[in-house]
Amino acid sequence: MRAAFAAALVASLTGVVTVTSETSALAAASPSARLLGNPGFESGLASWTADSPNATVVSSPVHSGSNALRIVDTSGTAGVSVRSAPLAVVPGERITASIWIQQAAAGAGGSLFLEFHRPDGSRTAPVFSKAAPASTAWQQLTVTGDAPDDAVDATVLAYSTFADNGTTYWDDAAASALPPPLRKVPNADFEEQRDPAFPTEWATDKTGVALVRDAAAHGGDTAVRITDTSASDPVSVLSKAVPVNVGETVTASAWANPLSGTGATLYLEFVDKNGTELSATTATPGAAGTGWQQVSVSGTAPANTTTLRVRLYSLLAAIGTTTWDDVALRSSADSSYATALGAGQVVLFAGDQRIESYTGVTHKTFAGTKAAPDGIVIHQGTATANPRCGCTVLAGASGEPRYKMWFTGSPDASGHGAGYATSEDGLTWTFVKLITTLNSAQGVVENPAWTSGSSVPRYFTLDVQRNPNQYVSMQSTDGLTWTAVSGAAAIPGIDVANVTYDPIAKVFVAMVKRHLTIPLGPRTTWVSTSTDFKNWSTARPAFAADGLDDDLITDPGKHGMTPWSEIYGMPATRYGDQYLGTPWVFDIAYSPNRDAGDNGPDKGRSHIELATSRDLVNWSRPSRDNLITPGPAGAWDHGFELGGTTFTTVQQANGDWQTRFYYGSFSGEHVCAQTDVNNGDCTTPSGNSNIGMVSWPTDRFASFHGGGTVTTRPITPAGTTLTVNYAPGTTGDNLKVEVLDVNGNPIPGYASTNVTPIAADAKAPGVQVSWGGTTTLPSGAIRLRFTQTGGDLYAFTIS
Repeated sequence: MRAAFAAALVASLTGVVTVTSETSALAAASPSARLLGNPGFESGLASWTADSPNATVVSSPVHSGSNALRIVDTSGTAGVSVRSAPLAVVPGERITASIWIQQAAAGAGGSLFLEFHRPDGSRTAPVFSKAAPASTAWQQLTVTGDAPDDAVDATVLAYSTFADNGTTYWDDAAASALPPPLRKVPNADFEEQRDPAFPTEWATDKTGVALVRDAAAHGGDTAVRITDTSASDPVSVLSKAVPVNVGETVTASAWANPLSGTGATLYLEFVDKNGTELSATTATPGAAGTGWQQVSVSGTAPANTTTLRVRLYSLLAAIGTTTWDDVALRSSADSSYATALGAGQVVLFAGDQRIESYTGVTHKTFAGTKAAPDGIVIHQGTATANPRCGCTVLAGASGEPRYKMWFTGSPDASGHGAGYATSEDGLTWTFVKLITTLNSAQGVVENPAWTSGSSVPRYFTLDVQRNPNQYVSMQSTDGLTWTAVSGAAAIPGIDVANVTYDPIAKVFVAMVKRHLTIPLGPRTTWVSTSTDFKNWSTARPAFAADGLDDDLITDPGKHGMTPWSEIYGMPATRYGDQYLGTPWVFDIAYSPNRDAGDNGPDKGRSHIELATSRDLVNWSRPSRDNLITPGPAGAWDHGFELGGTTFTTVQQANGDWQTRFYYGSFSGEHVCAQTDVNNGDCTTPSGNSNIGMVSWPTDRFASFHGGGTVTTRPITPAGTTLTVNYAPGTTGDNLKVEVLDVNGNPIPGYASTNVTPIAADAKAPGVQVSWGGTTTLPSGAIRLRFTQTGGDLYAFTIS
């Protein structure tokens, strides 16, 4: 019954869907309620915005309560809409919105719309909608959509469209969300621009396959079209393999627009370690001309399964044309939103995983302050000719140098080149040694099992090796002499492997570039984890550039090429309640070997941004501002920036806390030689790298800026004492914090009338919040609502 109901619901929302799978996926994740403001219009149009005076609140008829919304549409050429206040979203989050509608006369129309928006407020594609059938009875409209990669919020619209004419009544809006999935198909939306003609990271023989753009796409700017003109040959587009566990139930979905003919089919395939298909289930869209519709298929991974693949297919004997877009996976391994918040774990306002909504304020990222005089702490030539990051700074033990740094240096005659330096203040460094037992040092971690005098290795790292391209686990007792970890499994890939340790989850985290053989595909980041630095999980997709990155590029393309972005690398560092990601966004202005699939000679600059995650796979990046300001043309850090793997917190002489981040940069562009400049391929030769340092007052990487309100999603804190990190903008600015129940109602004693305003600069470790004589939070699940008249709200902690 549940499977039949689900199929009927999907069909009613998105068009005809035929599922031939024998298994119905029941995801482990359950939806959580999202907090739409004034959902029943009991407070008039508060929290809603009407675009016409023909939208009013009335006392009859109502679905429940005392009020409902009435829309009177007397025009056949203009619509009337009422829009909710925005809900914060993270990419991949599945939002379901609903509302009750009654038509005064059958056929009066009315549609429920769900729209997602970019940071600048512009609407992303697609828009999800459901039109009301003709009826004078109250009926519930429901619509579901996945937040695109560049979306930061969603709004719900009660809409009488251009074609509608009549009076409609609306009541009892609601929204819920499923967290983003843990399984991802690379380039699932076909937006990656590495290959301008064919779908990057999908296997195809190219015959009958093409990319189509703009209005032909379902979402974003690009989709893939299969045109099958032969009744004796199939046409196939096959995804990369995605790791999956035996017994895991997976639902694959894709949006399809069947334009002509028959035979369009969605396949979900489970395969073993040798790439042999073990089982497959299929689904087909409706008939040609039925428009965009979501096709879904489910299956359970049989014994010996290691990965799954998604195939977009035109059957052997069929002829027809279908456009496909926006592939997604949902799995029984997916998790529900976790309300638990560990004691003392800071929540940064750099991402939106913990945010329900915000109004009046904007996301702002603060570029770090560079070390005097120019940011450089290790100059080229003083340690090695070419010191560069990724790099790691760790604290020394008693009797050792206060700080130790590992970085990639100029290779010796054998091709090895990792540098090691020490410092007492983190600013002035003494070069100690060029390590010849490593090819590079892109992330060194201290073994949590090590204690002074113990025989276990003290340090671990992943070394980049070629032929075959792989990352190899290495260990060291002193950080200078390194040997391979016996019996450790290598991680496939080449060039970038940033390693950190998560002391909360107690796992080592490797964020790697997954290049194997030509064609290399785009630069993206994959994640693998280990509890012992010997046995690593199969790497899976974690982070990639999106269309907004492409749109924000300021450098012009070369030789008529349209520039695009890729992710050169991204460390992930545990920081309180979240991971901080520092993506190295590579803006490619020219790719001389693009057609050959060789991205090695790509030209362009890179910059470092900030992202947050709670699962290492799904990342929130509501601000695309630079974490480090590139220097002007000619400066050492104007060209190609690469970030380190550690954030180092120190207490200053004045008692303030400061957090430092080390990075490397070349003054010029990626692999740009003078001959390339002469040919017009790039502007500035690469040169050699330096290593620099930037700093922030602790926890002040990003904020909600200005005057307005921020409401959290539900949290269940282990602690009871709330502290905030807040800075007023001008004299008179202040911050108030209310405590709400999970339904958004102020808890007695914790309302805005009870709270003591915070008007002073509340630097880390923050200022404690109090409500009259009360200084502890109530027990159980709560929400927090921050109201600030101005300034910057950076973080909160519950201890």
